[in-house]
Amino acid sequence: MDGAGTKEDEVRRRLGSWARPIAGLLALTLGVVVSAPVAASEATPEVARPTSLAASANATVAAMPIPVLAQAAPAAQASATTDAGKGFFKTGAGKVALVLMLAGTSYMVYSAFKDNDPVQSQFR
Repeated sequence: MDGAGTKEDEVRRRLGSWARPIAGLLALTLGVVVSAPVAASEATPEVARPTSLAASANATVAAMPIPVLAQAAPAAQASATTDAGKGFFKTGAGKVALVLMLAGTSYMVYSAFKDNDPVQSQFR
């Protein structure tokens, strides 16, 4: 009996010799990971945020440099003129989306009624 007790103590001692440092290292790493972004962030002054979407858009546009605005203007005008009166489902991509939705719904209905046969299992 004495031999079994010492073997158990030896196993516990062997596991305890490396488990505590690993647990401590894991706790230290977790602490650094959680607190590092907070400590590294710079203190930014509070800026008054616009209260409406239009005010926010105006503030964003006002903050943009002039060359970016010059490039964005022709692209916005081109897209506005090509799709001005068309709905999405009248375009080619809209028609493809409708066909895929119809095919998926049809297959769902077909498979729901096809798979309703009773189960013929020898274990039931």
